[in-house]
Amino acid sequence: MNAVPDKGARLIEFFSSEQAKDEAEKRLNGTEAPKKSPLRWDDLETKQPPEREWIIPHWIPHGHTTLLAGRAGVGKTLLAQHIGAALALGHEYVEPLETRRVLMWAGEDDEAELWRRQIQISSYLGQPLSALTERFYLYSYASEDMTLASPIFGALTPTALLGELRAQVGDLRAEVVVLDNIARIFGGSENDRHAVTTFMAWLQGACSPAALLLLGHPAKSQGSEYSGSTAWEGAVRARLYLCDRPPDQEPDEDAPIDDRTRFLARRKANYSPLDIRRLTLQDGVFIPEAIEPGRIASPSGEFLKDIVRRAVTTLAGRDIHGVAATGSPNYLPRLAKQYALLDNSTPSAFASAMRQMILAEELKIAVVGKYANRGPKHGLVLP
Repeated sequence: MNAVPDKGARLIEFFSSEQAKDEAEKRLNGTEAPKKSPLRWDDLETKQPPEREWIIPHWIPHGHTTLLAGRAGVGKTLLAQHIGAALALGHEYVEPLETRRVLMWAGEDDEAELWRRQIQISSYLGQPLSALTERFYLYSYASEDMTLASPIFGALTPTALLGELRAQVGDLRAEVVVLDNIARIFGGSENDRHAVTTFMAWLQGACSPAALLLLGHPAKSQGSEYSGSTAWEGAVRARLYLCDRPPDQEPDEDAPIDDRTRFLARRKANYSPLDIRRLTLQDGVFIPEAIEPGRIASPSGEFLKDIVRRAVTTLAGRDIHGVAATGSPNYLPRLAKQYALLDNSTPSAFASAMRQMILAEELKIAVVGKYANRGPKHGLVLP
């Protein structure tokens, strides 16, 4: 919560609306076209590319944006504050961590609430609050505007506060930036793909080279895991989902929900397998479950879709075609289980991926043969 000098001056001088319009006009006129060079394959042939860097191994990549979504009240801010403190101290949390300098803007909780939470978090980590000095910079914007971009005369325009964010990242040499949350910092339409991708480019540029953890809420529709355009997911390198029960579990209205239990699911990860981790709320802290050595992660996302694709292809090779009707003996998840094609997934997770693929037209219903009465037989096929 340390103050950064010259905040008022930066708010005035950086990213005024006139400056933004001038920059846009220059780009449109081509007066400042970026100069790029292609990869020099002959120079790279004998070299090795650098290893990918992680903030939390396989969960939050270094230098990129990660979206952490979950319903209101599920505990996203608490989890983000815990991650920030653990990184600042280099304390293991979810995975072994290296010490990082963390900047966090909290848009929903005042300083007193953040302070109370931090006492419990630091107690769990076995360190005094003073150990976070010049390592974890936590700001409350609960009673202040924290919009980083909003429409002006119909055009999305960065605000002066985006310049302040850029300056703080540089002055504090932050390696991780946490922003809570999308609804507080983005003033445009969350369903406008171009506005979303433009805003995310500005945001990543302002925070570079730090990793960015961006908090958001799901839409109201059943099964939604984040709100707005799919451009939000497309613009991030990883997406995490915090929820009350495993996200691929079939909904059961009668099943009780344990108020102390949360599940942190890795729903998009470009460079690692999908995973899920149980968290238990105890004394105001989310404590991650211990992971047994050699545990195999449950597949999800594109990995799970690949399992569905392989199952469809393997069954088709045996002239067997699954269907989406749950009451049919040829229900595809049932066939996949029967022929040992689930590949470490569960039937419910397989079914969820199958339904998503049908909606996305990655699986189609087609005529696959004829019945004895010469009527057409339909089944699920890959396009």
